[in-house]
Amino acid sequence: MKPIEFAMARQPRLHRFLCHIYQRLSQGRLTLVTGAGISTDAGVPSWYGLLDRLAERTAEFQADFREHRAAGLNPEYLGQIIYHRIRDDCPETVSGDMREATINHDWGRAIHQAIYQDVPDDIDKVLDSHPYLSELRDLARRVALVINFNFDDLLADAIGSTLGALKDRTSAVVWHPPLLERDKTTTIYHVNGVLPRVSLRKRSPHLIFTEDSFSDALARSPSVSGEYIFLRFVQNTILILGHSLNDTSLKSYLRKNRDKCPANHHYVVHWLRASDGMSDQQRDDIFDANLELYNLITIFLTSSEIKDVLALLNRDQREFRDALDNMGGDRRHRYHYYIVGPVASGKSSVLEHLRCFQTYEEWTRPPPKEMYLSHDKLDDATARRIDDFVYAELKEKNLRMHNASTGFHFMDRAPLDLYAFSRDDEERKRKTRELKENVARDRSLQSGEVIFVTAQGETLVKRNAGRGRLPMDSGEADYLNAQAEYLNTLYAPALVVPTDGKKPGEVAKQIARHVLLEDYRPTNLVAIMDKFK
Repeated sequence: MKPIEFAMARQPRLHRFLCHIYQRLSQGRLTLVTGAGISTDAGVPSWYGLLDRLAERTAEFQADFREHRAAGLNPEYLGQIIYHRIRDDCPETVSGDMREATINHDWGRAIHQAIYQDVPDDIDKVLDSHPYLSELRDLARRVALVINFNFDDLLADAIGSTLGALKDRTSAVVWHPPLLERDKTTTIYHVNGVLPRVSLRKRSPHLIFTEDSFSDALARSPSVSGEYIFLRFVQNTILILGHSLNDTSLKSYLRKNRDKCPANHHYVVHWLRASDGMSDQQRDDIFDANLELYNLITIFLTSSEIKDVLALLNRDQREFRDALDNMGGDRRHRYHYYIVGPVASGKSSVLEHLRCFQTYEEWTRPPPKEMYLSHDKLDDATARRIDDFVYAELKEKNLRMHNASTGFHFMDRAPLDLYAFSRDDEERKRKTRELKENVARDRSLQSGEVIFVTAQGETLVKRNAGRGRLPMDSGEADYLNAQAEYLNTLYAPALVVPTDGKKPGEVAKQIARHVLLEDYRPTNLVAIMDKFK
């Protein structure tokens, strides 16, 4: 078995997660967040390892530092102590602004030496020895933004080493949010500052490493930088790699996204030393905690499995589709969903919160104004005109669902909802004939899982009234209850979500977790339609 097959056997929903990640990548809505884990495999020390190297100034300081570590001081505080020692070593003869500049220079040089001490000089050597940096490089140059929490510029160097062959693509390294994102450019944003491996290459003026620098960064977080990053967490899907989730600011962004955009889920790769290095229960503990705390889906992978996963994401649409269709339990690359329910049940509001997938509106063109009346108040000519509009819309929407690419696809209403707006079965039989002739003649109705959102009739009446639709026009509670009951019986939906007293984001979150974590159960719409021949 290939490493990725071991990963899918261990985590059956990985197949589905990769479909979603690939969909967001194709939409230009994937952002990478990278941490120290990607650099340690290149010879860069861990945070505590970096502190240990910085403390190797004198034997006396090493002894003091060991005592401080044993006392349980956090890494930022330990960094503050080391900074003070370096600051105190600055000669008294240096004064004024030059003293501050000298201290910053010496501090940056000490960190630079500690970071790159064991890193090969040639980036090609780094790529040859690193288990997956080549694949990460190829993925990074396809996204608009990489948020990097490391000081080293190895990923940027790796990207730059291959850009010569990509004439339509460039990259940029920044330590503050860009005022304007450039087309066809991968921006690597070092939120804690950057120390390039090439010493004379421009470095950031400040490094967020010590206790006071972290405090300053948190104090600045509501400003431009904080808003810039937060918007990416809300608008995009984040893939976190090489990060232990110890960073306070990262956890803050994740929690804000969870609260502001409940259906938007991000992904974190949890590194495994060996394929069997963690029990099922241990993985479940971490998965459940990350999901509830941060809306974060955890993917457990070894280094070789990370390499395979990144290589799969780097394939073109056809190669990715073919691979997924022959891999994992689902053996599919597309998932279709229809959001169904009575008028005013919350379908469109829920769809608005599911933009982290691919969504399709109820109508592709403005509908006739009579569409908002209850069907029992329409004369035959008006009903006929509405039917013609609906058939044209269903044909277009069915075509779009058939042509859907990799990922998750949500449509407001299903093709057979028109049965609920019919007087009797004779009318439904007529509509069935017309559906086959006008909608499904060239393409049969696309099967998909039906998600039924509903509410009590009184709630639906109140919502309609709030939209300017009085019961005398849009239907009383009994009429709307009957509509809901008919749709529920017609589709026998895989998921029923009552929306009474719930915010649309809460409903969308429940739906998002259902489609990402539960079995996919598509409904055969053609089989239902054939009951009304």
